[in-house]
Amino acid sequence: MAMMATFWQIVALAGLVVTCVSCSKSRVFLETDQQLARDRHHWAEGAVARPDARMPLMFALKHRNVKRLQKALHDVSVPGSAQYRHHLPTGHVREMVRPSLRSLRCVRKWLRANNVSVRRHCNSSLGLEFIHCDLSVAQASALLQITVREYRHSHGHTALRADGHYSVPHEVAPHLDFVGGVHRLKHHGSSYTDTQSDNISRLGGQPGGGPAVEEEAAEEEAADGATTVTSSGNESPSSLRALYGMTPTDVGQGTSSKGVQAVIQFLEQYYRQGDLTQFMETNGGSFKHMTEPVKVLGPNLGSEKGAGLEASLDIQYIMGVGANLPTWFWSTAGRHENQEPFLLWLEDVAHSDVVPHVISISYSDQEDTLSRAYMVRVDQEFQKLGVRGVSVLAASGDDGAGCWDGTRFRPRFPASSPHVTVVGGTKRDRSGINGEAAVELSSGGFSNVFPRAPYQELLVGYYLADIKAAGDLPAQALAYFNSTDTRAYPDVAAMAENYQIINNGYKYPVSGTSCAAPTFAGVISLLNNRVMTELSQPPLGFLNPLLYKYNFQALHDIQGGCARGCGPVGFCARSGWDPTTGLGTPSYDWLWEVSKEIADPRNHDAWHS
Repeated sequence: MAMMATFWQIVALAGLVVTCVSCSKSRVFLETDQQLARDRHHWAEGAVARPDARMPLMFALKHRNVKRLQKALHDVSVPGSAQYRHHLPTGHVREMVRPSLRSLRCVRKWLRANNVSVRRHCNSSLGLEFIHCDLSVAQASALLQITVREYRHSHGHTALRADGHYSVPHEVAPHLDFVGGVHRLKHHGSSYTDTQSDNISRLGGQPGGGPAVEEEAAEEEAADGATTVTSSGNESPSSLRALYGMTPTDVGQGTSSKGVQAVIQFLEQYYRQGDLTQFMETNGGSFKHMTEPVKVLGPNLGSEKGAGLEASLDIQYIMGVGANLPTWFWSTAGRHENQEPFLLWLEDVAHSDVVPHVISISYSDQEDTLSRAYMVRVDQEFQKLGVRGVSVLAASGDDGAGCWDGTRFRPRFPASSPHVTVVGGTKRDRSGINGEAAVELSSGGFSNVFPRAPYQELLVGYYLADIKAAGDLPAQALAYFNSTDTRAYPDVAAMAENYQIINNGYKYPVSGTSCAAPTFAGVISLLNNRVMTELSQPPLGFLNPLLYKYNFQALHDIQGGCARGCGPVGFCARSGWDPTTGLGTPSYDWLWEVSKEIADPRNHDAWHS
């Protein structure tokens, strides 16, 4: 976990003298683009909160040297750069972006002026970029000039939030990106489709042992994000490994492997060890699999509270495909009642000196339910991971292009972040390339927030020119999305339909890009391990510049199938990059050949000549 220190101690050690201009009555509203009505769908507004109720807040101080961070990430991630894969150590990154002393002084003075004791109420992250304060509602209300109310979700849990936008003094505003814990309520939905049907079957015997025997299952509560029923659970790690060109010898070396992978969980999603052991014994294929993560960070109450479908899916498939590699299960507590779990995890990983080389994330929201400041800051946190050599893969989502008011597509986040590798979905199709086609649920499109990254400019430009020339979309549909120089996603794809998992002793068939993300992550993890072991090279790190440069040499270009959109209007797969399957699905052998090519020093000489 990230190291924490009291804000008072940090300031004292730095020898700071508070010289910020005294706080005036002039104020600035932050995050005014946060759509409160959309954010609070399924939440009912209640009474004004008691003044003595507790309201934890998270103050996100602005990073320094953001452009320098962006350049560093470019230099270590673009094949041909003199610094390619010369990743930076954690401490170097921390010092590069640490907020200025002026920001620290000003925010601290503001807190003290509003009767917040930084010694008793607050602490700071190791890099000083986040200040956490446990305040009363009365303190929070005075500090941000808000009215705090209790909100109750349709599932029963409650949260304290402001009923309108918040403000800060004008001299404080330039030092803050946002204040967390004031607005956001909507859960980060997981990107999978679960099943409650006759296809659910109970495993006989004790968890983790005995033969599998099908019985009729009692109906269980669906996890967040459940939508439709899948017909069967035909996919397994062995079928996926065969599909993407891996043999039983393409495995890690157990705990001595150099490549490390992780799945990230929120919203009280836990796994059960008995389920994982049984899954590997039943679905692992012709070789013996590791059956336990080497590290569990944060809470995992699967044995006490039961496993969650998302957690079971993620851990079973990243370990099943990325076979016999050290795996972490990284869980962050909280359900958004009074915290920002996604940011808490990013803060934690930013200050952990040892982190996995590959991380799979299967949670997302619509862009229009989040503020621009929040998304930009999260994207900066992803850049900090990339410059350290971490590959972050995120599920694209399960609502196709999405649809708002029948007239606009709805991009998703963090899928729209330019600094993660976003994984869309495919399904089995005998007539398709590699026996695959785009699956209808695969989310993709164009961001309304982030500019298009240079690494994808050429291929996305080809796509846009082609669909306009070919008339693939009705003329009015071109107004449904922002195609003017904005981030396009997904980047890649993998199978996303009819996976079988074991959850609380039951077999479940599930579908969604939450299936695709840990599958693609497992492929990259095996590749990373081989690069580090056989080639004695650093990990691949941020993948996108590499994938867009070598797409035709490394990926199966899926060219059939369409995703949902607004009515009959959605995106379809086609030659080259497209907004349903990105650049395509993995070929392990091809990716390995590319990895060897970029590791060859003769190619480095050619790049720099």
